[in-house]
Amino acid sequence: MAGGTWTKQNKQRPGAYINTKAIAQTKPDTSLGRVLLIGAMQTGWGAHGVIPLEIESDFKALLGITLDDPKLVAVKEALKGAVTVLYVNMNPGEKAKISDAALPWSFTAKYAGTKGNDLTVSVEKDPNDETLVNVNTLFGTELVAQQQVRTTTASGLESNPYVDVEFTGDMTTPTGDASATTGGAEFSATAGKAKLEALAASTTYKLTGGTTEDAEDELDLIDNALSTENYNVVTTAGIAAENVLHGLVATTTKRLREKEGYKIRAVVPALEGGTKYDYEGVSVVNNGVTLADGTELTATQAAGWVAGASSAANETTSLTYVAYPDAVAANPKRSNEQTIDALNAGQIVFTTRRDGTVVVEQDINSLVTETKDKSKDFRKNRVVRVLDTITTNTHDAFESRFIGKVANNDTGRSLFKSDRVSYLTGLQDAGAIDTFSADDLVISPGEDSDAVVVNLAVTPLDSMEKLYMTVNVG
Repeated sequence: MAGGTWTKQNKQRPGAYINTKAIAQTKPDTSLGRVLLIGAMQTGWGAHGVIPLEIESDFKALLGITLDDPKLVAVKEALKGAVTVLYVNMNPGEKAKISDAALPWSFTAKYAGTKGNDLTVSVEKDPNDETLVNVNTLFGTELVAQQQVRTTTASGLESNPYVDVEFTGDMTTPTGDASATTGGAEFSATAGKAKLEALAASTTYKLTGGTTEDAEDELDLIDNALSTENYNVVTTAGIAAENVLHGLVATTTKRLREKEGYKIRAVVPALEGGTKYDYEGVSVVNNGVTLADGTELTATQAAGWVAGASSAANETTSLTYVAYPDAVAANPKRSNEQTIDALNAGQIVFTTRRDGTVVVEQDINSLVTETKDKSKDFRKNRVVRVLDTITTNTHDAFESRFIGKVANNDTGRSLFKSDRVSYLTGLQDAGAIDTFSADDLVISPGEDSDAVVVNLAVTPLDSMEKLYMTVNVG
């Protein structure tokens, strides 16, 4: 009896030669639920750059403050809808540190910033075992990390989320056959023992020298994050409405969508008399909300929730009449005329319903000018999400399964058409598009031998929003 796997049909013995392979699956949209949020204020702590945040993240370790801090209100609101917030943190500066001759270690704050000066390291000897030492890290008055080492194993002290530890030993010549390493000379197992034994029962060391500086590379940092991070919605929520960053982000969003094919969308606050974006890739938030605890959120702060909810919405989802979590009133409330004016200006408005909930009046973007290429349907964010999804999925499918792999002949183009028909039929079944048939998709050879041209007729579905009813009484 013979068997096994095969790569070529060249077996000599009779038998069954069977390969087991996974069927290639369509990749999920890994950007869904991810918001790129540009930090409104420096917190004096955290990595200078993009920090991924989720609702269960340790915000104090990552940003030096809790999620309830007013500086993070836009992040908190975004996480009511988003899975992940990619927080662009502006934190250049110097790291706080302490290097004391009495210690066998030096301590450096994990990040730059003035918050590093709130770090304290205490070294306490165990009263019941003179060889045991507790090393505590305090952030302000809060104990944030604790480790226990023996005087004979001081080199085993590890870094934690707040401080990096460097073992310095007794600052003497290494003993035995120790060799040089990247971090300096290796010390013997007992290096540092003498220093620890000489310490008092409890000693405290405060880190100093941490600074927070102005971010000179702010625009470069933002542009790099916009161009390289994996997300589907970017927002300037939390930044004052008059700040020029809103316009810069909107302009970059348009460039990425139209020049690079990266179908992201932006959410910015409205400014009376400010920029008229008039673009389907930018949503503008007109007003804010009042939360159940009395907190009043401005339009720029509430834009965080709009961005988070938008990032999690797929091609079959509309935010029209979706309730704002924990909100009890629009802030400020808009009259009927003001609401209509805002909608006509392409702005998202929060409305207080009679049942006390606060809802999105209509899930629209800032497009107000209709052209032959962009009808009024392009004003609706659900429609834009459908079209963006089709574009992105087709791009990814072509790159991953067809480029360089399939011949550009009738058979190859038929394979590509079959792939797209299957995908589009799935969108129809899911209620994203309507009345699709294979005849709506035509794939032809392009002018060059390696080019194909795709023409697709598709009807995105919107959600029910208006009811016109006539009641006949007989």
